[in-house]
Amino acid sequence: MALHNEFGKWGEEVAAGYLQQQGYELLARNWRHEHKEIDIIATKDGVLYFIEVKTRHGVKWNAEDAITPKKRALMWRAMMAWKLEHPSLMPACYSAIAIVSQGEGMQPEIRWHESIWDLK
Repeated sequence: MALHNEFGKWGEEVAAGYLQQQGYELLARNWRHEHKEIDIIATKDGVLYFIEVKTRHGVKWNAEDAITPKKRALMWRAMMAWKLEHPSLMPACYSAIAIVSQGEGMQPEIRWHESIWDLK
């Protein structure tokens, strides 16, 4: 596995742990449908969350910038595929979590965005 992929998997582990600590129930990780993927699907307080995880090194990177309009459209299509396979009346929320590594041995910065539509 490439170093980049390992770093991304580490970020997803950090994100999953954070979400669980905040009371989210994880339903799926790395859920795929055709060419679309949702990093984490979770639920809390009757809301279904489709979560994109972005992991970066240091403060010079704004992980949220990687959630482009194209990525948002892919997330929406993946969510529709999930809802077809797992019918639910729960409202859906498209969310993002940025994990920023501050260096080896240091706690990462975690930035939770409940709605990706609020990102600029």
